[in-house]
Amino acid sequence: MKYLLLFSMVLTSFIAYSCEKVDVKDDEETIPEEQTVYYINSQEDFDKWSNHVFPAGSKVLFAAGKTFSGQFLLRGSGTENTPNLAAAYNSETGELLTEWVDNKALIEGKGKVNSALKLSNGSFWEINNIEVTNTDGTDNDQGDLRGIHVVAQNAGTIKNITIKNCHVHHVNGKVGGKMRGGIHVHVLGNTVKTKFHNLLIENNVVENVGGVGIGNQSSWGGITSSEYDPWTNFAIRGNRVEHTGRNGIIIRYSRDAVVEYNKLVANSRYDSGHSVFNFNTINCVVQYNEAYGNTSNDPDEIDHGGFDADYNSRGTIIQYNYSHDNNWFCGIMRKAVNTDITIRYNISENELLGAFLYGFPTNKGVKDVKIYNNTLYFGKGKGNRVFVAAGKFRTPTETEFRNNIFYFEDDAEWGFEPDGTCVFENNLYYNVSSRGANAVTADPLFVDPGSGGSEIDMTDPDRLSGYKLATDSPALNTGLSIENSGDKNFQGKQISNDNPNIGAL
Repeated sequence: MKYLLLFSMVLTSFIAYSCEKVDVKDDEETIPEEQTVYYINSQEDFDKWSNHVFPAGSKVLFAAGKTFSGQFLLRGSGTENTPNLAAAYNSETGELLTEWVDNKALIEGKGKVNSALKLSNGSFWEINNIEVTNTDGTDNDQGDLRGIHVVAQNAGTIKNITIKNCHVHHVNGKVGGKMRGGIHVHVLGNTVKTKFHNLLIENNVVENVGGVGIGNQSSWGGITSSEYDPWTNFAIRGNRVEHTGRNGIIIRYSRDAVVEYNKLVANSRYDSGHSVFNFNTINCVVQYNEAYGNTSNDPDEIDHGGFDADYNSRGTIIQYNYSHDNNWFCGIMRKAVNTDITIRYNISENELLGAFLYGFPTNKGVKDVKIYNNTLYFGKGKGNRVFVAAGKFRTPTETEFRNNIFYFEDDAEWGFEPDGTCVFENNLYYNVSSRGANAVTADPLFVDPGSGGSEIDMTDPDRLSGYKLATDSPALNTGLSIENSGDKNFQGKQISNDNPNIGAL
């Protein structure tokens, strides 16, 4: 509803100014400061209005179907009642384009600018329906490049930034790197404590970029620092992030952030990295995402899984996700602070090596890991280990495994022996040796296992129904009751607190 109201407000403002439309193609024509609509129809307009300080209520409108070269720098701020907008519009009809269109305005950085579209120290901005590229066309490392870059430096709290319906592609060459890539939001400086509040990155397509698809970073301290100032009301939602040099999504420096309904496809092509990970976060929730195709030709290469509960974090929840055809499902990092991790109601299908990776094997930071009600399925010729190596000896530790299904079509092994801090209760094991109390060692009798496929509608209540349990399944009502279990399974069905099922459905 909030975004419908914003669209209505923007459209009303556009109509109010349509009778005063000014075409700035002519050098002699200028827009007075009180004019709030800026039409970018030519390269001349683009160069003229880049780096302008736009007043509250500004609409910076780029002609759909037109191509512009260089960097466009947005400056100035809107207000809560008069936000600013940078978006595409139809130059023939005057229609403001704030829902996804394929024929967007295109900004080409050509590998010559650090970002094709940049917002600096501005609050109350929406960036909508802009297409950007930033490469010289080679596979070479072209430097510290991004597609869309939002920067705040020594600015206090930056409020209400939305980036949606944008298409960011072909940024840099075949390179990795965590601080560059597609859409990035960064806090810089160390004199005025700075953070973002109400930051939404939604419904964008980021593909064929060097570095990280979508990421954020801050210069204001880690989770153990007195200078730690986590961002608030931060969501990364409904994006497609495909073929990236490194990770698909990294979320950092935030409290109660949400990463949901994203598609992560073929990430970390030129460097190692999980498709999604969080770092320096409190109560980060990663849910309803599909991640696949994060693989490496070298089984000893680290970090090529779907998800990762990374260190310097507390209260991480990874739930209701679908991971398949990666090297493994989920990483659990041990270095420094990493406490109160919950991994539940996820489905993992046909990972190439195994299920879990414990990172930083010589460090002891991880505590209180709870892994329950996940369905882990490995078909013929797929992964045959529960705990993977990725080139190191990794002892599972500090983890409770309950109500999970470990299903292997081929005979499988555990990979590493868990230490004495691990607990196993009420899990089902098929073609791998059982562990712990109340173990079930039988075929769970899935309706149609291995049928998951790709490009799943994660809003569909019947998604991945092949992992439903037959009426005579030994996993029915044989699970352990778990406190604060989330109350619903992978498909959103209410779960029983007494004798719940084993597995995600």
